[in-house]
Amino acid sequence: MNLVALIKPKKKLKEEVLILKKKIKRKFGNQTYLNHLVHLTIFDLKVKTSQVVKIYKKEIRIKNLNEKDLKLIVKKRFFFKNDPITKKTTFIILIKKNKLLQNLQLNLLSRFQNIKINKKNKFKKKQFDKNNNTYGYPFVNESWKPHVTIASINKEYTKDKILRNFLISKKKFSENFRYIYFYKYEKNKHHYLWRSKIINDK
Repeated sequence: MNLVALIKPKKKLKEEVLILKKKIKRKFGNQTYLNHLVHLTIFDLKVKTSQVVKIYKKEIRIKNLNEKDLKLIVKKRFFFKNDPITKKTTFIILIKKNKLLQNLQLNLLSRFQNIKINKKNKFKKKQFDKNNNTYGYPFVNESWKPHVTIASINKEYTKDKILRNFLISKKKFSENFRYIYFYKYEKNKHHYLWRSKIINDK
């Protein structure tokens, strides 16, 4: 199965994304990712379903955790042109990648390393291929830009006023998080499995 680890934004970040999703759907109809829950992906792995046992669902221990670092800080509104997955333009809210987020991703990829199944995806960027072969996920370390996706948009709509206004917005804010949520991703839908709390590894 496809196992997705994610952070679920709340408050201002979630509200901004949902409002824009509604505007896009009303004007352009359904677009890729538009119906997805609001989230920041840590990884999307193919794993052996039968081996996802209790040990993988335990708390997430981070050494010298400072709870003040458990924040999603909005960096800017942005887009990925020619998204390597969708081949469309994906509009996002970029989140500042601090050391904690980096460690969280590597911690979780390591946790599931023994039960991952490498996807047979091919990417134009060699680093994406290398990461995919090593971790089972192409966007790791320097290749990972933490973000919350709005939607992946067909080319003919990308210069519309709705999206131009989104990109020029300078609103900055942050919000706390404490859990990583795990979902099964199947047929373009996320199905909740469990959540793990992030705690200090004393």
